[in-house]
Amino acid sequence: MARNRWLAERRADPWVRMAKREGYPSRAAYKLKHIQRLYSIISPGDVVVELGAAPGGMLKVASELVGERGLVLGVDIRPIHCTEENVRHLKIDIYDPSAPREVMRLLDGVRCDVLISDASPNLIGVPEIDTLKQLDIVIRCCEIADEVLKDGGNIMLKAFECPELARLDRVLRSCFDNYKRVTTPPSLRKHSSEVYLVGIGRWEAPIAPLLRAAVG
Repeated sequence: MARNRWLAERRADPWVRMAKREGYPSRAAYKLKHIQRLYSIISPGDVVVELGAAPGGMLKVASELVGERGLVLGVDIRPIHCTEENVRHLKIDIYDPSAPREVMRLLDGVRCDVLISDASPNLIGVPEIDTLKQLDIVIRCCEIADEVLKDGGNIMLKAFECPELARLDRVLRSCFDNYKRVTTPPSLRKHSSEVYLVGIGRWEAPIAPLLRAAVG
């Protein structure tokens, strides 16, 4: 019954209909567009990595932003529906220990300019557990960023509002020239508590050990 309700909401969602009409694999495209308008985290010619990229909504927007001189790599164990010429796919779980090495292999050893993620865990409907699982994804993304993101690079990572998030905020704020916690428009978030952690101009890695220490 809950799934039927979710499917009905998806069919009625104007952002879903707009994504289909404009050729984006998912409505997540408009979340990246919103953040890009605010902070210009992606520039023409950039190398961008998206972790948890399926089905490819943000990936396609990133490919448009980097243009012909740029490159976008989508990482996911699930199928990615984005076939632009400047897009590469890596089928692997982001928790696979070899994921950073495989990312660097497909980037020909060149560290990326921007790392983004809209990845979420399999939600069980218990907010306390779901938010902590999402925080762990944030930290895992930062572990990968420590190995594949160049110094001075940018990140954009999805999280859920929770008390523990303030601890991550403090660490990330100290590791970037500019750090913001961004909410997308309410019509895009629906009933979700999701926010995006945007860091611009990272100082030297590693960041992930500091994050793990902060959340205990």
